[in-house]
Amino acid sequence: MLVHSLAHILINQLIFDCGYSTAALRERLYVSSDPAAPMAGFLIYTAAGNSEGTLGGLVRLGRPELFGPTMQRALSRASWCSADPICSEHLGGQGSKQANLAACHACTLLPETSCETINHGLDRAVIVGTPVSRQSGFMSELLEETYTLS
Repeated sequence: MLVHSLAHILINQLIFDCGYSTAALRERLYVSSDPAAPMAGFLIYTAAGNSEGTLGGLVRLGRPELFGPTMQRALSRASWCSADPICSEHLGGQGSKQANLAACHACTLLPETSCETINHGLDRAVIVGTPVSRQSGFMSELLEETYTLS
């Protein structure tokens, strides 16, 4: 859930930074709990040609000097949802099969063609916390740095 939610949060920021639409960007999740080969990562790529933006712009944002600020903007954007507090309360789950917690179309969900799990298993609160409890988020320390820098 953590890796998947982070991929969605980053894609939602990349659309502003590289010029692709959300439907043009896709994710590939690499997650394994196998003790012999543990992994947790994701790949964000485009299947579109040069019709929207450029692949070079997407690749360039992966450079260390650009990726950090992009990630901080993504976390800052994800920390607030126009559907809060309803979205962040996520009592009992929401969406198809109640598989999502703090995730809605205003903050985390992507077009279903962009998501390899069809928007199942998302929770932005696991990354940035809730409006009431920011410290519960896995990356809340980075979010605090963003607010300090602003």
